[in-house]
Amino acid sequence: MRRILPAVAAAALTMMVITGCSDGGDGTSAESSSTATSSTRTPSPASEPSSTDPSSTASATNLRDDCAGLTRDDLGSIFSIDFELPTESSGGVSTVDDFNYKTVGCSFESTDSEIEVDVNLSFAEQFDDGAVHCVEPSDHLYPVIAVDGLGDSAWWQAQDFENSTDAEGKLTICVEEALIAIEIEGPKDLQGPMQQHATDIARLVVA
Repeated sequence: MRRILPAVAAAALTMMVITGCSDGGDGTSAESSSTATSSTRTPSPASEPSSTDPSSTASATNLRDDCAGLTRDDLGSIFSIDFELPTESSGGVSTVDDFNYKTVGCSFESTDSEIEVDVNLSFAEQFDDGAVHCVEPSDHLYPVIAVDGLGDSAWWQAQDFENSTDAEGKLTICVEEALIAIEIEGPKDLQGPMQQHATDIARLVVA
């Protein structure tokens, strides 16, 4: 009997410890389980949208799209003539009011080669100092006429030679994102509606 009693007591003590560990009331194991469940419901900071993420901010214009979003079908509707697919264009360095800048863009040509439309853009990276400047065009060749209702500022210039056999015009628009130039060349009978055509193009480009 002296050898059996200690063994029975040890067995009873072991059962009490096991029962206490499996208790789901106030036991430590239940608390750990509750904590784990809460952590899976808390969203990770990485899954939350960032207010500084540029992809979450819609652009005010479509200027960064191919050809600023302009298509040959758009021009076909404006000029009532078919156009070829556009080609990429880039101008040289322009200097106006001590600002040096380049251009990127597209050139469209009608299928009969009578009309050419160039859309040239200068973003911040095209300016030497890395900032867009609202540069009024020079009147060295053609008079500059202010145009209301387009972008922040806009100006129209057109060839005004009486004996010219062709027509040339340029609409310059200044917006926060870029300096835009829409240039049109065509036959002389295009001189009259040319500014309206340029304005219609600008309204498609500047959203």
